[in-house]
Amino acid sequence: MSKSNPPKILIVDDEPVNLRILGSMLQQKGLDVGFASSAAQALESLEYRIPDLFLLDVMMPNVDGYELALKLRSLPATENIPIIFISALDDTDSKIKGFDSGGADYISKPFNPREVAARVFSQLELKEYRDNLEEKVKEQVLEIETITMTLVEVLENANYYRDDETGLHIRRVKEFSKQLAFYLDIPEQKKREIARYSSLHDIGKIGVPDSILRKPDKLTPEEFKIIQQHPVIGHRILDKETIPETAKNIVLYHHEKWDGSGYPHQLKNNEIPIEAQIVAMADVYDALRSRRIYKPPYSAEHAEKIIIENAETHFNPDLVRIFIRVKGEFATIMETYKEAIE
Repeated sequence: MSKSNPPKILIVDDEPVNLRILGSMLQQKGLDVGFASSAAQALESLEYRIPDLFLLDVMMPNVDGYELALKLRSLPATENIPIIFISALDDTDSKIKGFDSGGADYISKPFNPREVAARVFSQLELKEYRDNLEEKVKEQVLEIETITMTLVEVLENANYYRDDETGLHIRRVKEFSKQLAFYLDIPEQKKREIARYSSLHDIGKIGVPDSILRKPDKLTPEEFKIIQQHPVIGHRILDKETIPETAKNIVLYHHEKWDGSGYPHQLKNNEIPIEAQIVAMADVYDALRSRRIYKPPYSAEHAEKIIIENAETHFNPDLVRIFIRVKGEFATIMETYKEAIE
């Protein structure tokens, strides 16, 4: 604990004599002590000063220490700050109630200065250790995230150099997918993974011969069967225990269709993972709006009409309803990255 920036304590007690005694004890130990005579005053003080530790009197009028502790545990700014209860009540039930309310320790009146100091500094040291540990975990998570994104970019680049699709096609599919996922009732982690890994959907084209992948004419049935293997090839590339299922599902299932007529496994309805359903719609919309050897780019209205008409055949009807809600954002994304389709 830094002497130049001492830990901050907030003592909450409706008895001025207790505030004075405890405050004096802790100030003599070099701590930065604040005072509140009620729960309301304590909560108000949080607007300008967040302490490192609370000392709460149990027996206070209106809102007692237990209720205040529960409130503090519910606030993001104070949910992890240690609480020590102070009370003349020394029975086991009172102490258990204190711990159940979120307390970390319990000091009985009358105060023993050495005990107070020992318990306060013990909690402050635990908090400092926990804060340092959390910071290290955040740094490690950030490092892993950075490595993951770098590997994703490497795979994206590999796919870009093997296909006629532009790099901005990858970016647009990612942005479309984020828009659709945002309105779905799925975990936030899933939404982040969809945004992160949607760009890998066609990574399996690395394994498709150039003669087929870059063929300017219509594919023969035999050639189309080879193209249909690119989701399987992509899945093999990503089929490692450390790769999230979301990434593997996107790659393997993004050509499946709601009615079971897709490939490679002819899954239907919600047999198709939602992440693959999302990327399938994003990919189709981009294909419709983009110039291809076999067609000009379609207008936003024409592409929207095709998507909507294919509800219950190609696409999940619930997802189509979300598409209708965000189709304006889709058009904006196309405009933002329009240089890739001119």
